[in-house]
Amino acid sequence: MKTKLLIAILVTFALSISNVSFAELGKMDKAEAQAKTKFDHIGLAEMYEKEAQEMNAKAEKQKELLKEYSDHSEYYGRSGQDFHSHHEALLREYEKAVERNKEMAAAHRKMAEKTK
Repeated sequence: MKTKLLIAILVTFALSISNVSFAELGKMDKAEAQAKTKFDHIGLAEMYEKEAQEMNAKAEKQKELLKEYSDHSEYYGRSGQDFHSHHEALLREYEKAVERNKEMAAAHRKMAEKTK
């Protein structure tokens, strides 16, 4: 019973923190396909930079949670290792997202420079 409740809570938590909706992904793809001017690429670069900042903030939050766990692991009992591995995985994903967004922003900045 406790295991099912824990799994349900983790699934709900994972779904609630993943704030990237499929509609937003579709908008980004459409915006990239329609980007033709220098200002379009600058706008996309700014959107990617903003997204990188948001993902960086989420990564920092995960670091804080992991530090709290490290300092007080005795409070978490048996589920502490699950907590730790879950938040480490989230931290890795957020850090990857930060890097991808920075790369996309840099690519669009280069495209803006090349476009007249």
